[in-house]
Formats: sequence, C-alpha cells, structure tokens
Amino acid sequence: MRHGIGVQSTANRRLAVNTRYPISFLALLAVSILTLAYQVDAQRPRNRAQVHSLQATTDSSGSHPDKTDITGPVTFTCLNAVSETPNTRPAPACRITAPGFNGTLVIGKTANATGAGTVTLSCVGQGYLRCSARVDIPAPGASPPS
Repeated sequence: MRHGIGVQSTANRRLAVNTRYPISFLALLAVSILTLAYQVDAQRPRNRAQVHSLQATTDSSGSHPDKTDITGPVTFTCLNAVSETPNTRPAPACRITAPGFNGTLVIGKTANATGAGTVTLSCVGQGYLRCSARVDIPAPGASPPS
C-alpha cells in the first residue's frame, strides 16, 4: 500500500515539474518577442525631420538676434514674444528674415522660407524683449512646405 502512495506522489511531482516548463517557455517567448521588437525599432530610417529653436533678446546694450543656416525650404513659427514693460503697443513679436520671407510674425503665426540660406530671428516691440521661434526642417526627400 505504501508503495502505491509513493507512486502517486511521484506522479504528482512529475505533473508539477511539467507545468513549470510551459511557464518557462512562455517567459522565453516573451523575452524573444521583446528583443525582436527592440531590434525592429532600432532600425528605422535615420533621415527624419528636425526642429531647430531660435531665441533672441533686446536689452540696454542692443539687439541680440539668433540665426541658423538652412539647406532648403523650411517652415518657421513664432512661439513666444514678451516684454518686461507691461501692456506695450504694439505687442512684442518675432521679426524673421529668411530666403523668400522678410517680415514680422505674431505669436503662433507661421511662414515659409523658399530655399537655402540663413534664418535670422530678432524681437520687435518696446522695452527689454525676449522672443523665440521654431524652425521645422523637413526630412530629406520630403515635399517642401507649402
């Protein structure tokens, strides 16, 4: 009788060991899938669009513009323009000079450069000023901004 119980015990132990293998197999499968997903993500194309930030100021010593060189058409946006003098009129704005564009943009407005050259940002308004603009450079081979 004891021998039969011992046999049952061995059968239960084998059952317990066998259920451990599918769990290990699933863990190994999960690690394999995550590794494959990581490698696929790491091999995406490197020719992505870029963003360049410009920041300019004016103070008691004068205007301090910021500039960047571009190799083709880009889009730029005035992100912020502030004055230390409250309630100034006209309101502070971004002054941008670029190939195909020479003008003033209020906060949130966008314009385009038509070719290669230099984009220059300066601030307009009264008092000490600080302004910033974003230059969106399209990915190589992408259609130029309209």
